[in-house]
Amino acid sequence: MNEPVYILGGGRTDFKRNLKKEGKTIRDLITESGRKAIADAKIDPAEIEAAAVGNFNAGQFTKQLHLGAFIPEVDPKLHGIPTMHTEAACASGSLSVLLGAQWVMGGFHDAVLVVGAEQQKTMSSLDGSDVLGAAADYHIEKPEYGDFMFP
Repeated sequence: MNEPVYILGGGRTDFKRNLKKEGKTIRDLITESGRKAIADAKIDPAEIEAAAVGNFNAGQFTKQLHLGAFIPEVDPKLHGIPTMHTEAACASGSLSVLLGAQWVMGGFHDAVLVVGAEQQKTMSSLDGSDVLGAAADYHIEKPEYGDFMFP
């Protein structure tokens, strides 16, 4: 049996924020939450050997796809570590946590940074709901049911 895997720290940003109104991007969100998690874990960022970033559809909401590239901005000591982006609709962040745990359990890495980030207030509610509808069977459900409605 494998040794236990622990979550050493966590950090989150305020969900009510509107980054677009603040003039910030998903890059800032990744950087801020990553720094908070490392500070909470009380570890040296040099100990982190890999990172996973969970996100659903940043490409359509922010025109930014390669989110793992922002990990070195969390801390310069993270430059050069392998990063991976996970996408699983509403479970994207959870999938990144699972991936990080598997890396540790498999003996690939001892410490992993996991970040989940969403910036979805970049367009009208109707357009945003349409983007979120990509998590459904869009080409079947959109014509049959009409506009997608998300809170």
